[in-house]
Amino acid sequence: MMRYLTFLISIGVLVGCTGEAQEQNTKAVATITATAVVAGNVDLIVMKDMEFEIASLSSTELTVDPQNNPQSGEIKILGRPNSQVRVTYEREAILRAEGGSSQLFFTYNLSGGTSIVQSQSNLLTQNNQIRLSDEGVFYLWVGGRLTGIENIVPGNYGMELTLDVEYIL
Repeated sequence: MMRYLTFLISIGVLVGCTGEAQEQNTKAVATITATAVVAGNVDLIVMKDMEFEIASLSSTELTVDPQNNPQSGEIKILGRPNSQVRVTYEREAILRAEGGSSQLFFTYNLSGGTSIVQSQSNLLTQNNQIRLSDEGVFYLWVGGRLTGIENIVPGNYGMELTLDVEYIL
């Protein structure tokens, strides 16, 4: 019998511009927030939201490296010690402006490990089998690449990341 946990992460991007200096003051901040429905004895805790600013970065894309960037989101998986778990997620999402037709594209990159040290984490794929630590812990860092910012317009952009976590028996 497999136990599933679906973890929903919402990422919102707020883009604002001020009058004459639109090109220079364009700024976007993204944060992740989460809710979880637990089936079995596994839990996910959001330790830190992902944040980034578009100002002063590449004019076409923004990358948050989940292995090294301190702005990555951090999630802690808690479960049975030394158990094997499969983590799956969609790699790409579209952020649509509320009330408009503008959109941004986000490609997720996740890294993880049993150590709380982010730089010691390994990149994950869409369908990873991981082993929880002796204490039943595994850390995930959420990053990715945001594209389409060359034509960004002020507004709120939203999307969701769903992580499926299941025990492998």
